[in-house]
Amino acid sequence: MKKAKPTRAEQLRRHREIFEYALAHGLTLKAAEFAMLREARAARLARMNRCGRAIAPAPATPLADRPLRPIPPNAPWMMTE
Repeated sequence: MKKAKPTRAEQLRRHREIFEYALAHGLTLKAAEFAMLREARAARLARMNRCGRAIAPAPATPLADRPLRPIPPNAPWMMTE
């Protein structure tokens, strides 16, 4: 589902929040926006951890790093000449 396009007032409100954050932390507008997104994500994850709905990382499989078939020593793409 697509989000509705923000109104002009919402756009200006968001810009003001970013601008004030940038002034308070000595950042550029772009860097302040990314920092605000990082903080919001960290707060969201902390909330999820507190209520027990944390997202578990995918289990690492030892086969993920190995090729599906053994590589022959004379494979054409292995030739360096």
